[in-house]
Amino acid sequence: MSVTKKLRFEIFIRDSFQCQYCGKRPPEVILEIDHILPRKRGGKDDPENLITSCFECNRGKRAGNLRILPESIRERTERLKERELQLKEFYKYQEKIKKRIEADIDYLDRKWFSLKGEEDYCFSDLYRRYIKNLLRTFNKYEIEEAMEITWARSYLKESDRFSYMCGILWTWKRRREKKEE
Repeated sequence: MSVTKKLRFEIFIRDSFQCQYCGKRPPEVILEIDHILPRKRGGKDDPENLITSCFECNRGKRAGNLRILPESIRERTERLKERELQLKEFYKYQEKIKKRIEADIDYLDRKWFSLKGEEDYCFSDLYRRYIKNLLRTFNKYEIEEAMEITWARSYLKESDRFSYMCGILWTWKRRREKKEE
């Protein structure tokens, strides 16, 4: 049984398209898949038994036995596995943050329109993005408080209320920064 094209390229990718014996890469050389334990000696087509080799190195080895996978390959494989695991966990964490931010935006959306007295309305996509940007600097409770202060100002025109709320938040931020100096 020969190594499938799909598996061959998975090994090439794992080994960074580089001969694991001499370090050469295409287009300088043509790459092949080498069996660490040759088929003639019972080697299988498992990824752990396969290594990227150039034509010359593979032919030079012949059916010799590489009983031990070179340390650099083992280390790189472990590092790649660890990287993939970390990325998977990082993406799960990012997704959790994204869901929390969306929940905070929904909460603030409901708060804004309840203060306005219109329960059936919601922020446009543009205003949702504005709120998302505010959440990078302020927590939802600070934004909620600024909303309450804004809606308590009956003299404000409706078209000015969102800007007024943002002004409150940025004023608070500047005051905090002054205190820290």
